Amino acid sequence: MKRILIAAFLVLAAAPVAFAQQRPTSPRALPHVLLIGIDTLRGDHLACSGNDWIRTPNIDALAADGVLFTRCFSTAPWTLPSFASIFTGKTPYHHGAVGFDYQRLDDDNYTLTEFFDIAGYRTNGFVSINYLTPEFGMGQGFNGDAPQGLDPDLDRASRITWLGLETLRTHDLNQPLFMFLHYFDVHAPYTPPAPYAGMYYHGDEMAPGEPVLDFLRSDANPARNRNSGMYDWLEGITDLEFGVKEYAAGVTFVDDHVGQLMTHLKDEGLYDGMLIVLVSDHGEHLGDHGYWFTHAEPYQECLHVPLLIKFPKGSFAGTVVEAPISTMDLMPTMLETVGIRPPEMDGRSLLPLCAGQAGSVGSLLVAEQGGSVEGFSKALIDWPWKLMYARTQGIETYRLFDLHADPGETENLATVHEAKARSMRLRMWRIFDPESPLVEGRGAIPADVDEETRKRLEALGY
Repeated sequence: MKRILIAAFLVLAAAPVAFAQQRPTSPRALPHVLLIGIDTLRGDHLACSGNDWIRTPNIDALAADGVLFTRCFSTAPWTLPSFASIFTGKTPYHHGAVGFDYQRLDDDNYTLTEFFDIAGYRTNGFVSINYLTPEFGMGQGFNGDAPQGLDPDLDRASRITWLGLETLRTHDLNQPLFMFLHYFDVHAPYTPPAPYAGMYYHGDEMAPGEPVLDFLRSDANPARNRNSGMYDWLEGITDLEFGVKEYAAGVTFVDDHVGQLMTHLKDEGLYDGMLIVLVSDHGEHLGDHGYWFTHAEPYQECLHVPLLIKFPKGSFAGTVVEAPISTMDLMPTMLETVGIRPPEMDGRSLLPLCAGQAGSVGSLLVAEQGGSVEGFSKALIDWPWKLMYARTQGIETYRLFDLHADPGETENLATVHEAKARSMRLRMWRIFDPESPLVEGRGAIPADVDEETRKRLEALGY
């Protein structure tokens, strides 16, 4: 029944002029699509985004061949709700996979992969964390290799790259391919292999001094999961800067794998005609707002993520879009690019922005954290203003930041700009129901996972 409903929505529309001169009449005419998700990658940790000390030549080259979005914001500071938003074009409030008792993406959501499946694509996914597997509802629409959880005994990036390259080598190119590759190696624990390990750190991480674990496991660290084992990889370390620089080394390590993929696509003559998207689900606290090596709150270090889109045939190559947009906008953008018209959703197509069309409708910029009515937070951005709401054990707080003047979100302007704070507060609660603020009209949907998987996720800080 669900396939029939999706097929009813799926209209092969006239392809955008930038990509084709006529309607795609068969699956064979559709371009291959590669979606690369790099978990935990901050938007300020790429050279093409202005970082002057981290080397990311392969991602930079991809950006030069496509469109770079400098203000892309995620919908949540952790993996499941943020990737669920990417695959549904919906806010976490609407798709319902927000965590705690709501840990599974319900089958009544229409996913990006399902649209590609119905359109005739072969759909394969290779992921590095269990949250993106069928147990959590994230396998919907994969008709080839469905996403499976990580194997901690394997090098994750090498495994993902090998599986991706094998798929490209063996796939019948007469059938359009959609492939999702998810890299986890920027995420803690930051343990990049040689020669990347230590490439940016030039101190003595074990010099005499206070062990960082003493601090990170103390009440001075506001991270709620600080005693979960998530910091065990820092045993014997005395310099927090070591972690900051190893995080960056992981970025360069994954950049190399992106380069391997792009080299293969170019060698096989596939690169030019493909739609290639690179995005992250969320960023990381690296000492920002008192948090270390985790992603706990919807501050900008966790919400600002990279987004690059390399369109078929070099369309819009070299374009830089500074308008603030959401990761929810990816699904309608990708579908419209290949000529598929999706139903209404919270996201909107970015093609008008790519084409430089002024006056296009702005993106809905919201973010959410928490799956318990006892403790959750919401964020609403009306650039450059950002309103953050938090409820903790019945206590409510609002904070207003000017992201242009104060990108580090250090000064709460809620009392200084009362009218702005009030108008954004009213808008926030028009988007979310204050009486049922976690999800809209859904009951609890726990994930069906075994105890070993739960312990593995807990050790990662979840």
